[in-house]
Amino acid sequence: MGRSTLVSVLIAVSSTALAQESSGLRGHLKDAKTGEPLLVCPVTVIAGGNTLVETDLEGNYELPLPPGTYDVRFWCDQYEGVDVKGVKIAQGFVQRDLALKPVEGSFVEEVVVIGKVDTKSESGLLLQRKMANTVQDSIGSEQISRSPDSNAGDAVKRVTSATVVGRNVYLRGLGGRYAATTVNGVALPSTDPDGHQAPLDLFPNSLLSTLTVQKTYSPELGGAFAGGVLGIETNSYPAEFQAHIKLSLGANSQSTFHSRRSYEGGSLDLLGIDDGSRGLPNSVPSDRPLTLSDPQAEKVSESFNNVWSSNKTGGLPNGSLNVSVGNTHQWSQGRAFGYLASATFSRGASSTNADVQTFRIDGEELHLKDQYSSEYGATSTNMGALFNAGYQLDPMNDVSVLALFSRSAEDSAQWLQGSSDTDGALFDSTRLKFSERMLSFNQLRGTHRFGSDGATVLRWQGNVSVTNAEEPDTRDLLYLVDEGVRRFRQAANSGERFFSHLEDTSGGATASLSFAAGPLEFKVGGAAQLSKRSFDARRFAFLFVGDDPALLGLPAEEMLSPENIGPAFLAEERTFLTDRYDGQQALYAGFVDAEMPLSNRLRVTAGVRLEAFSQKLESGSPFAHGQPPASTDRSTVNPLPAMNAVFALTEKANLRTGYSFTVARPQFREVAPFLYYDAIRRRSVSGNPDLVSSRIHNVDLRWEWFPTEYEVFSVGGFYKRFLDPIEQVVVSSNQGDLGYRNAERADALGFELEGRASLGRLSQALSPLRVGANLSLISSRVSLGSQQQVSTSQRRPLQGQSPYVANVNVTYTQDGWGTELSLLYNVFGRRISEVGFNRLPDTYEQPFHRVDVSLTQKLSSKLRLKLTGANLLNQSTVFQQMDEEVFHYHPGVTVTAQMEWTPF
Repeated sequence: MGRSTLVSVLIAVSSTALAQESSGLRGHLKDAKTGEPLLVCPVTVIAGGNTLVETDLEGNYELPLPPGTYDVRFWCDQYEGVDVKGVKIAQGFVQRDLALKPVEGSFVEEVVVIGKVDTKSESGLLLQRKMANTVQDSIGSEQISRSPDSNAGDAVKRVTSATVVGRNVYLRGLGGRYAATTVNGVALPSTDPDGHQAPLDLFPNSLLSTLTVQKTYSPELGGAFAGGVLGIETNSYPAEFQAHIKLSLGANSQSTFHSRRSYEGGSLDLLGIDDGSRGLPNSVPSDRPLTLSDPQAEKVSESFNNVWSSNKTGGLPNGSLNVSVGNTHQWSQGRAFGYLASATFSRGASSTNADVQTFRIDGEELHLKDQYSSEYGATSTNMGALFNAGYQLDPMNDVSVLALFSRSAEDSAQWLQGSSDTDGALFDSTRLKFSERMLSFNQLRGTHRFGSDGATVLRWQGNVSVTNAEEPDTRDLLYLVDEGVRRFRQAANSGERFFSHLEDTSGGATASLSFAAGPLEFKVGGAAQLSKRSFDARRFAFLFVGDDPALLGLPAEEMLSPENIGPAFLAEERTFLTDRYDGQQALYAGFVDAEMPLSNRLRVTAGVRLEAFSQKLESGSPFAHGQPPASTDRSTVNPLPAMNAVFALTEKANLRTGYSFTVARPQFREVAPFLYYDAIRRRSVSGNPDLVSSRIHNVDLRWEWFPTEYEVFSVGGFYKRFLDPIEQVVVSSNQGDLGYRNAERADALGFELEGRASLGRLSQALSPLRVGANLSLISSRVSLGSQQQVSTSQRRPLQGQSPYVANVNVTYTQDGWGTELSLLYNVFGRRISEVGFNRLPDTYEQPFHRVDVSLTQKLSSKLRLKLTGANLLNQSTVFQQMDEEVFHYHPGVTVTAQMEWTPF
């Protein structure tokens, strides 16, 4: 090929590309009777090409096409389609507006979504909610950006009936095993060896697209359902090239530039990475337990890092950096490739100074037992990366891949000082702890549409995830002061080192087929999810073997110096039999769901899911003596029926109802007999291999009205009956140790109210103001029956359930100035944090009134500033037994400044 010929070809190709970008068909689709825009309706080229687009939220569409002649089909489900033949495209766009007629006897509220609604926006989420067959509430990245929330765990509390207890999400007053979390439809495992909560703080807001709480059950969901399912959808690739850089700096009134507890760590602590200095020494025998008589006992004892004490250092400001880039490349014949890559790093310091008291009861009065103060300092580090890419083979087929990596670390030092009735003396104790958690989630998804109208849809996905949790070298130390003399106390959880490793690997796949059979819309599918967990821990205690008790009064580093190791102190293995367990879970399911339009206003969706679940767990550490605990091996088959109905009261108002029968299964941690020590409350927590699954009846009713695309008003209620609910209860009246038991039954009854509206309804001058509020009132009662054990109350509210939860937000938007100001308020009612035992009353966490503010200002077309303040009322967290405070601390006020730069 000659040079001139090559140039001609390049010019022709360039001309075609330019023509394709600047020519095509555009227009507007509306209802021929009402004039309402038709949303998310396909516009398909059926001759002359193979391209499909959907109308947007205003009913507009734009179909880029190179010059030529085409046959185009315009249609919406339940509307009479229109084929327009011989559409000639030259240079520029041809305008074609159409009004489609509803099919007689059709259900006019139904819309079949062929593409994706923009669920990042508030209007897109409300549209999705209006079209859904189930009761659900959502917030998207647009709403999250108005708050000071930094991760999914913070943001979810803005959803109606959602609260956050520690790291645990409670939905409708139900947490733990009753509140499942999924990522892109896949159940998310916990990285906490002592809990069951999904690691929501591993998801920074920069990676989030939407948070959706589905409150009524549908068969395509996993059967472990009670309070609801929190669905996390990660960001997808943008329609055009985007690049963002976000840098933030923050301060907390309790920790930033204030003295806080810390200790000498490793060289990479600034990045939240242990450099190996906390690792189990290589000299520790790996084939046998370490004993005092071991020939290598002295050498091994000297190899442990001799850092036991905390010190005070100044807290640095909090900071984060996020970088993301994405684009979509459009090619001919409807082919396209899109991608999004994002990386984030954050680091923050916290300081918590708490007052703690414990009581004994005499008659009807509480009498002080232990009283001490706690100083806690921590540095948290988070790193995350996301890569999402999709390829559209043609308008009917696309596949996408998601790779998500997130890692967090917390380095903490804790110092307690006070008096203990248990020890009969004054005491001070120290705990040094470094914990790491990692999540790797990988998913491949595909969507395939069949038929000329694309109404038959096959969706599938496969996933592999790995979670790790490390706790290398947690150190506990206790000194008692007796008659003015401070001495090391040789006892459990004193002079001890703890090392643990958890790994959970999960993989599975799902597939579903949606198709029409006459007036019915069916969805059938199956799923398989397998997971394997291994947990291993070792404990070592430094024991006094010398003959000079004066050494016990020395500071820890001097007392346990190399000179004293051997003649005065030696390390001995104290690993429990329950410090190692291996577990496997398998879940196989099949489901069928049918949507039935019973009239032009009523549609009913009914179906059933059949789940076969098996769980195996074996425990027993080779570094401990005795017979291993009994293994757990259980399997169940559960049919799970569900029915949801939607009645269109008007074109903008729905009445919803639903019933389902679901289960709540115990997690690995709850059935594993592993014993974990809670240093703050000085007690142990253990699992129970005899737990059985809970069964739940769920009933819902909701009225909702969507006056505009940005407004909603709803009133709803729900009732739940639990059989064999799993609860964390006190199992030892001496130390207040905790465990898990099945209660006899429980009931929960709730009322939910929500409203979002523009104040422009009242006056045009108030149109920049929008107000949103939601309120949940929940009453529950649990009956312990024969499982009461040493619990004080036989009937009480569910643990962790708040009787009310309220959110209010006011947003002022001035587009001309590029300004958005939001004021947010959140409060929850007092809730049981600890179940009372041995006649002691229940411990309640008191209401917390949180006021936050967020100001976003556009400085230029490429630069945006965001200022936030959290807990502006400087509220305290308080726990009470009767009228006595048992735990009290100040989380402080946090202010943050974030700069977002869009370089292109």
